[in-house]
Amino acid sequence: MTNEKPTVGQKEACEILGKSVNYFKQHIRWSDKFMRNVPNKTPNATRPTYSRHDVERFRNLNEWF
Repeated sequence: MTNEKPTVGQKEACEILGKSVNYFKQHIRWSDKFMRNVPNKTPNATRPTYSRHDVERFRNLNEWF
């Protein structure tokens, strides 16, 4: 048993945020707010992963998108 929080990929992050993958890639993923609040857990990987908790917190606190 580990204490790591579950991670989600880009598609799951889009589902949590309620946005399409294209919208996420063009408007959210590279925004300063998202990068500051939801760090990429695998920066050198081909596909980014994010902590599910961070994405949910971002959704709840930032209804600006």
